Amino acid sequence: MAKPIFITPNWSAPENITAYTTTREGGVSQGDFEGLNVGMHVGDCENAVAQNRAKLPEAQKIVWLNQVHGNSVIELANDRVFDDVPTADAAITRSSIHHCAVMTADCVPILLCDSKGTQVAAVHAGWQGMYKEIIAATVQRFDISAKNLIAWIGPSICGKCYEVDEELARRFCTYAEAITQGSSAGKFQLNLPLVAFKQLSNIGVGQIFQSNLCTYCSHETFYSHRRATHNGLSSTGRIVSVIGLR
Repeated sequence: MAKPIFITPNWSAPENITAYTTTREGGVSQGDFEGLNVGMHVGDCENAVAQNRAKLPEAQKIVWLNQVHGNSVIELANDRVFDDVPTADAAITRSSIHHCAVMTADCVPILLCDSKGTQVAAVHAGWQGMYKEIIAATVQRFDISAKNLIAWIGPSICGKCYEVDEELARRFCTYAEAITQGSSAGKFQLNLPLVAFKQLSNIGVGQIFQSNLCTYCSHETFYSHRRATHNGLSSTGRIVSVIGLR
């Protein structure tokens, strides 16, 4: 069995920050979920998902979320015990006991830390989350100025692969440069990673780095929900983006 292959952010985070995003490589899931699927909610064999999750660095520290495309942020405090999976779309911690994690399969994962390496956060930002300002809600939970934060925008569907209708595109008309004409009338290409970049920039985040990796284009490396539906499948696996303090 091949070892899992992880992607580490190309950013300037302090050395005590651990951060990575998984790929499909090195897992035990089969069929439509073949590879390192970490999504327990997508219809995959739960035993396979558990084995995949156990392969992650310091797996016991990861706090998994029940993600609902909202704008709730949970704080992972030192003394907090999670008997049930918490419902939220972002997590922040100042503790080395817990690691923040968000699962994606086209949505935008965003990892955040402060320049001193004292606090970290992970954000699940699909179009709904960005429209509900999940990014700003997370940044506000840091006890330091946004200019002292560092952000990494992880693998997600790119603008060329994400065609939406006019109603959805109009929701992001503030970010005109992130919207281009689609393949037909009433269709538009929406660049979610660029929207994320703009939102981070507008709230003053000091350093922002893009992975420039597309989950749809690189379907052999990542899971893509949109590609799966285009291929007639009802579901697909999930990658996870993790960040923690050493």
